Amino acid sequence: MKKILSLIFAVLLIVSCFTACGGNTDSGIKIPEEDLSEVQYGSFSKFTAVDLDGKTVTEDIFKDKKLTMINIWGTFCGPCINEMPDLNRLHQEYADKGFQIIGIVCDVGLSASGEYYDASLYNDALDVVEMTGVTYKNLLPSYSLDRIKLREVYSIPETVFVDENGNVIGESYIGSRNYENWKAIIDSMMDSVS
Repeated sequence: MKKILSLIFAVLLIVSCFTACGGNTDSGIKIPEEDLSEVQYGSFSKFTAVDLDGKTVTEDIFKDKKLTMINIWGTFCGPCINEMPDLNRLHQEYADKGFQIIGIVCDVGLSASGEYYDASLYNDALDVVEMTGVTYKNLLPSYSLDRIKLREVYSIPETVFVDENGNVIGESYIGSRNYENWKAIIDSMMDSVS
């Protein structure tokens, strides 16, 4: 019974991520066209998404970095938002060491048309990024990101680390952390990929 309830919750979460929850106007950011044939659960080695600027992003984003921290967050999540300035500081401090941070805004769903992201939710994400001063790239949900990871996210923030090929390294981290805690984790992860 517990497994069935978890499955129902997961389906509801996915539906809420891909349906309009706010206004019914288009953001102007179109959902990406994707080939899901090579997309594999648990591996970011093949995906397509768009960032908050509407630019297409693929797995190529990992190529020049030894380690990428992927932080999955939501616009409604206080702990997610509170840790973002610390994450941005770390992103900047480690930029010349082969490290980057990428955010995925999990709660920006589709507009009523089903072709674009919902304007209200998209604008909420932009407001959070502006308010926190984040300069690292943030991606909008896509069908490939859903297949890879988002459908298994039950609590946010959730953070994973990947290598230059998009392979997940180590464990998934649930919950927010402060600068010092993330710095210790990043240092340990960087040592493991050096």
